[in-house]
Amino acid sequence: MRIGVDASFIDPGRVGGAEHMLTNLVQGLGETAEGDDEVTVFTEHPWAAPAPVHFRHPRGRGDRFRRITRTVWPELSRFDAFLFANYFTPPFPRTSGRPRFVTVIHDLQYRHFPEHFSRRKRAWLRGAHEATLRLADETVAISHDVRRDVLASYGARWADRVRTIHNPVSWTRFDGDAPAPIEEPYVLAVAAQYPHKNLETLVRAFGALRRQGRHLDARLVLAGQLGHNLRGVAWTRPLDDVIASEDLGSAIHVTGYLGDEQLGAAYRRARMFAFPSRFEGFALPVVEALGFGLPVLTTRSTAIPEVTMGLATYLDDPLDVEAMAERIGSMLDDPAAFEPSASDVERVRAAYAPATIATRYRAVLRGDEVAA
Repeated sequence: MRIGVDASFIDPGRVGGAEHMLTNLVQGLGETAEGDDEVTVFTEHPWAAPAPVHFRHPRGRGDRFRRITRTVWPELSRFDAFLFANYFTPPFPRTSGRPRFVTVIHDLQYRHFPEHFSRRKRAWLRGAHEATLRLADETVAISHDVRRDVLASYGARWADRVRTIHNPVSWTRFDGDAPAPIEEPYVLAVAAQYPHKNLETLVRAFGALRRQGRHLDARLVLAGQLGHNLRGVAWTRPLDDVIASEDLGSAIHVTGYLGDEQLGAAYRRARMFAFPSRFEGFALPVVEALGFGLPVLTTRSTAIPEVTMGLATYLDDPLDVEAMAERIGSMLDDPAAFEPSASDVERVRAAYAPATIATRYRAVLRGDEVAA
């Protein structure tokens, strides 16, 4: 197959999990290539990828949508299929030379937390989703939860053209021998500082734990892009004021965005992992943590129980500070009691391996029948 991939949205470290979803998928597409297969990725920010993958720089001026449209349109006939990996499907006519279009919808957060988006961004997302359902040959939802949300929001008439394919997860990208961000013991949270990640509640819970006099030697490491460096956020409250109000001082270590090798070191040396998010289309860091064998505390919000296979410890109310503090304390008391088993770790890694997920994408890109 000759596959084109729109990666024009990637701005390293500033667009959240969609970036790693696509880089992991491209790795898998390269690993599963056969014969004369070719994968051409259109992006301004190329990365290391297997040999069958080639990178092209979008041409011209204007916003990324105009640039990718102008670049791809003259070359469409070269491809058997084209993957648009972040909501947007160009309005190209369905001519005989047009390849098969597959577009990924990551979530519908704008409908559930509209306060996190500008009016303009909400209008754009709605328009992009509706256009994708009309224009793409298939739409991929990254979890069953997202698929249900798409059909509930835009109509069950699209059911035959919306498929669930979970995100690929690469653990090899974390290889290396970088040092841990701080000395052990520490609780690790990996999340860009988007409002829905609910890091403020986690900070307050850690403060409550320390006021109880429990685990005073433990620290909380917040790894992830800082709010002012993120794209597409209408409101992000800095955590500095919350940390100061809890009088946590050096008990909290905010790293900002970490490279793969540094983040791998943080995962490997953590005592436990906390992810208090209120809304997720997939929740990539939680799956990464389970694949490292960490005890995981998270919530029952949206897609999280689905993608974690029931292997985490779950909070029913993401905003309950005292309940979160109590659960963190219990897990730090005896981390081994909350760890996934070795067989469960292997099951997680196998289920989300880039080659496994890329095989499913190839089937959809070919037009094969794939279970919804």
